[in-house]
Amino acid sequence: MCNKHQCHIVPPHILEALAKRGNTNCKKTLNDTYRILGKRNAALNNLLFRELEEDSGDRFIYDSQNQFEQRVKLVREEGGAVVEDEVANGAYETSGFVRDYFKETFGLNSIDGNGLSVISNIHYGEAYNNAFWDGDEMTYGDGDGKEFTNFASAIDVVAHELAHGVTQFLSNLEYRSQSGALNEHFSDVFGTIIKQKFLKQDITEADWLIGDTIVTENFPGVALRSMKSPGTANDFDTQPDHMDNYYSGLADNQGVHINSGIPNKAFYLSCLELGIADCALIWFETLKGLWRTADFNDMLEVILETTQKLSDDNRVSTNAKEAISKSFEAVGLVSISV
Repeated sequence: MCNKHQCHIVPPHILEALAKRGNTNCKKTLNDTYRILGKRNAALNNLLFRELEEDSGDRFIYDSQNQFEQRVKLVREEGGAVVEDEVANGAYETSGFVRDYFKETFGLNSIDGNGLSVISNIHYGEAYNNAFWDGDEMTYGDGDGKEFTNFASAIDVVAHELAHGVTQFLSNLEYRSQSGALNEHFSDVFGTIIKQKFLKQDITEADWLIGDTIVTENFPGVALRSMKSPGTANDFDTQPDHMDNYYSGLADNQGVHINSGIPNKAFYLSCLELGIADCALIWFETLKGLWRTADFNDMLEVILETTQKLSDDNRVSTNAKEAISKSFEAVGLVSISV
């Protein structure tokens, strides 16, 4: 979730539900999401005022030493040797894999396109059941071992959260209603793409789950979300897979985690038709063409225009626009221009 200022992998409604079932660590984690609200908001509001200095996108891993603080102790940095702490090594590996994917695939120089340092904080807090991007850097809890475990080595979690940073710098989608659902959607898209590449899977081998390796056997479900079958990942998963079931309430910042299931299903269907490589390029170029208040219909128009251009340039399949259009139509989104 992006709680106005921070993007957390575990949505508040899941923490709330687990807290109601007696998990005090989830209750504490939920409380902490409201403790440091200002940093990401300031980062977003000052994007236009950032000095664009080209850097090298180096990785820095800090140990929070179970304090609720960032950058407590630097334990590994770019080019440094493997350390004893396997969580530090995991964060180093996964963050580097995500950074390298965006650079090698799209030519993006780190998260912001200008070589922003990739900073990770591990062992944040005590039994902290979340991980978050705060506008500048990543922070990971260890989990409480009851519902959640090691967030820093879960490739889809790391990719999802760092993709929030990519979205922040490319389109800065507002975190509410449909623009917020798109913000979550793009993070899930690149979370699952990078997970499949990391595990060397094809689309038939992939499970299309987000957060399956951070939940324990006690967690009431198999993952946080499913892109293949929205609404089936856990007992609290209310994601729709069609606009007929669109959530129009006020909770979850007007449904940012809930309604992201609709474009997520469209992405899954598109991958079945076009393959993940073509879809990755289409979705990345679409993200670049969006703006802060873009909604589902805006996204559909941009993705169809983008797909047509990529097809004309022989960068994706000639039938890509038709396949994308049919995939979105299957979830109840139809272009007025098609």
